[in-house]
Parts: sequence; structure tokens; C-alpha cells
Amino acid sequence: MKKLTDERFLKKILLIFLCIQPILDCYILYTDEVINFFHFSPTTILRMLIIAFLFCSLFFNKENKKNRKIIYIYGGLIIIYTILHHLITSGVDNSGYPTFSYSIITELFYIIRMLLPIVIIYLTYLLKPTKDEFIKLFLIVGLITSGIIVCSNILEISLASYGGGTIKGNIFDWFFSNKYGSQDLASKGWFNSANQISGLMFILLPICVYSLFDKITKPRVITIILLVISMIMLGTRVASYGWLLIFIMMIILYLFFALIMKNIKFEWKKFLIIFLIMIFGIFLMLNAPIVSSNIDHHESTEEELQKMRDENVPTIKMLGYIGMNEEYYKEIYPYKDHKDFWQYVLDDVAPTRRVGNRNSQQLVTNDVAKTYEDFPRSLFGLGYSRFINAKLYLEKDFVVHFYTIGIIGIVLLIFPYVFIAIYGLFKSIKNKKFNLFIVTVLAILVLPLGVSYFSGHIVDELIISLYLGFIGGYILCECKEASEDGQS
Repeated sequence: MKKLTDERFLKKILLIFLCIQPILDCYILYTDEVINFFHFSPTTILRMLIIAFLFCSLFFNKENKKNRKIIYIYGGLIIIYTILHHLITSGVDNSGYPTFSYSIITELFYIIRMLLPIVIIYLTYLLKPTKDEFIKLFLIVGLITSGIIVCSNILEISLASYGGGTIKGNIFDWFFSNKYGSQDLASKGWFNSANQISGLMFILLPICVYSLFDKITKPRVITIILLVISMIMLGTRVASYGWLLIFIMMIILYLFFALIMKNIKFEWKKFLIIFLIMIFGIFLMLNAPIVSSNIDHHESTEEELQKMRDENVPTIKMLGYIGMNEEYYKEIYPYKDHKDFWQYVLDDVAPTRRVGNRNSQQLVTNDVAKTYEDFPRSLFGLGYSRFINAKLYLEKDFVVHFYTIGIIGIVLLIFPYVFIAIYGLFKSIKNKKFNLFIVTVLAILVLPLGVSYFSGHIVDELIISLYLGFIGGYILCECKEASEDGQS
């Protein structure tokens, strides 16, 4: 029993738990059959159980009494928020839009899911992982994730990043065959979502690049090369262009700390290896299956539309003519119930702002918000369950969270990462710990938050947010250690 509360044992469990996250993101565990059988995603339940065990083991440890006060305060705020969120959200009259329905079970499950990475912050802070453990974790996760994508691509058994099914060709077909389109070649391994894995790799790569600036080893070189290849294989804009931006950022930071701050030694060998990997990646990009989010559609001129109006062509047919996804005006937000809105889209919205799923989703969401939004709902949200049930969950984090959990929900559940990053930056400068490693760690906490605004489905996905929690907890550890060193 004593071993179950031993912090070294609990730290091993936490690190192993984080190492296996890519395995838990296997698409099979997210299929309708599996979810219908368990009623929830089994991976989420498993994550909840392991995190709950670690939390209870540490929280009720007598040695951690002094850290309980902030947990009580934060927990109290979450309980008050959840009650008010439920009262305000459940009071929405959606009789004019039946699919915009509320579920208290879905709502509570979502809030708990958003709390899991916050708990990881607390666990990491108490368990105090070392710098070597931190780097090793990211290298292992990077190797597992990239290895799955690269191997499954070469064997042509990988899932396609877009459209479902498996890929029709592997990486060699990028160079020797042009019979397949980008959507047939972009691959995501066995993972559930290409966007989410792109966001994860956006976190992993900077630390892996740093590790090579720190020490050259064959495993580290191989891991970085595999990460670059796999990010390009994914075909998403975040991954396909993001890896290059990360390399440029890390090279600039390395030069800054080596030549200007002069707190690390500039080494040509390390610089050259990173530079050559970057050139190799650029070469791959020239033939890569990068999937554009732009959809080909008929560019209707005003004259064509006016002619159709003169001929009394029904608006619903004109919406199809201009390239709108019929799922939106027939099922998600039916034309028969929202005629004024769809007439507005047809008459007053520019083609570049109305065609494509993201644009359609944004337009409909804006109209829904205009109908149901008021000041209390701006603070506490309209509910995650409502937008999920209505198939209106925007691919734009922070914006979608404003609608679902409100301003107070964002402050309580998402802004802790931002607060920790600002606090970490301030402490690193104050305690003279401002170096390449700390800046890289701060960057991988903030960068995904910025990317999530453009890509979406990142901040509230556990395959990403659990690592954000670990990074946040580690930053707090470093701040505490730096303060103690400064006092001694």
C-alpha cells in the first residue's frame, strides 16, 4: 500500500501514461461500434481513471497539505461555474431549432474532460520530473507517433488524412506517380484525427530539435527526421508548413542564445545537422500531398444569379448552384425553418465567405449565436452539447469555446496555460534562467494555443491537452526551483 503513494512510483506511472497516449488514440477506439458499446470513448474513461488514481494518491498525502488550498479554491470556482453554466444553458428555448438540444450528461463529461489536463498540471508540479525525463518523454512520444505514420504509409495500410479509407499510394508514389490526388496520399497512420496529431507534433518537434542542439545522438537524429517526414505525410497545413516554421524558430533561438546572449556554445556540427534535415524536409515538401482546404466551386456571377431570380428559381436550388454544402441548408440548419438567413447568405455574403464547410459552419453559428446569445450566456456559454448535437462545433478554438463554455469557462479551463506561460517567462528573466531550453518549453505551451485558433479541435482534445498540462506543470516546477536557488 505504501508503494502506491510513493512519489517515485507515481512519477513512473505518470510518465508511462503520457508515453502511451498515441496508442490510446487509435481510430478503432473511436468507432461508433465501440462508443455505442461503452456509451463513452473507452480511452477517455481510462484516462479519467488513471488521472483520478494519481490525483487521490498525491492529494491525500500528508506531505502535500500545503498545496491543497489552491485546489480547494479552484475546485470551488469550478463547481459554482458548472452550476451556473447548467442553469443558464438549460434555460435556452430551442423550440425553433430542435437539434440545438441540451444534455447535462454530455455537458458534465465535457467539463471533466477539460479539467483532466489541469489536474496533470498539479500532478506534474508535485512529482517534479527532471529535465532529462522531460526531454526523454517527448523523444519517445515523437518516435512512437512518427514511426506509426511512416511505417503504415510505406506499407500502404495507413488511414487517409481526409475522406476516410486507406491511402492509395505511399511516399514513393509522390515522386514516381501522378495518378493520385493529395487526398488519396495524405496519411495519418492509425490515428483518429489528422488535425489533432498535427497539433501534437507541433508540441513534440521543438523539444526534439532542442535535444539535438543539447546533445547529438543517433536516436535523436532519427526521431527528428521521422517527425519531419510524418508531419509532411499528414498533409494538413498545420503539419506540412508547421515543421518548417518550427525549424526556423529553433535556428533563430539557437543563434540568439549562442551569439547574442552567449549562454550556450555555438557548434557548427549541431547547426549543420539541423540545417541539412531542414533542407531534406523542404525537398520532400516539393512533392508532398499537402491538402488545401479550398474547395473548387462554381463562381457564380451576379448576372447569373439575377437571371435565376428573374426566372423564379427557388432559393434552395440557387444555394446548390453557388456551391453550398447541401447538408447545411437541408439538415443542419434547414432552409424551410430559416428562410431569411439563407436568403441573406445568397444575396449579401461574398462567395469567398460562404463556400466550404468552415465558412458555412461559421455563418450558421453566427446566426444561432445572434438568436440565442445574451450577456449571461456570453459569460457562461450556450453549451457544448448543443453545438455538438447541432453539428456546429467550429474548427476554430477560443471562438467555439466562447459559444460553448463562455468567457468565464475560457478563463477557468483554458487561460491557466496562458497564465503559466506569462508567469514562467517573468520568473525565468527575474531568476536569470532565461535560456534556450526554457524559451523552447514556454513556446510549446503557447504555440498550440495560437495554432488552435486557425486549425481547431486542439485545446479540448486530450491527445494534445494532456501534454499541455504536463508542460504547464513542468514550467511551475522550474519556477519554484529557480526561486529556491535564488534564495539559497
